[in-house]
Amino acid sequence: MDLELRHLRVLRAIADSGSVGRAAAAIGVSQPATSTQLRRIERRLGAAVFDRTAAGVVPTIFGAEVLAAAREVLAWVDRLGRGAIPGGGRPHRELRLAADRPPCCPAPWPGSGTCGPNCASS
Repeated sequence: MDLELRHLRVLRAIADSGSVGRAAAAIGVSQPATSTQLRRIERRLGAAVFDRTAAGVVPTIFGAEVLAAAREVLAWVDRLGRGAIPGGGRPHRELRLAADRPPCCPAPWPGSGTCGPNCASS
C-alpha cells in the first residue's frame, strides 16, 4: 500500500481531533473504517503513529514526524488546488508527487532538513 493523499488527510484529522471517532465524523467515514485505515497506514509505515489512551490518541515521536511531513504535503496540494503556483497557472492533468526521503523524515523535499531520530538513514 502506497500512502495517498487520503491517508495523509486521515492522519491529519485524527491528530487534529485527538480521537479516531471524532476524526471519522469530521471526514464523513465510519469509526471502524477509520480505525482500520489507521492500522493499515501504521503497518505500512512499520511503526505506530499514535499512542492510544483512554482519553483519545496522541502522536508518537515517530507520528509527530510523519504528521509534520503530511501537513507539509497537504499544504502544497491545497496551494496547487487553489492555483497558487508560480506564474499563476493551473495544472491540466493529474499531478503525482513523490518524495526522495523515507516517510520517517520530517521534511520530504530535498535540501529541507535532516531525517528524524527514528529514521534508518540518519
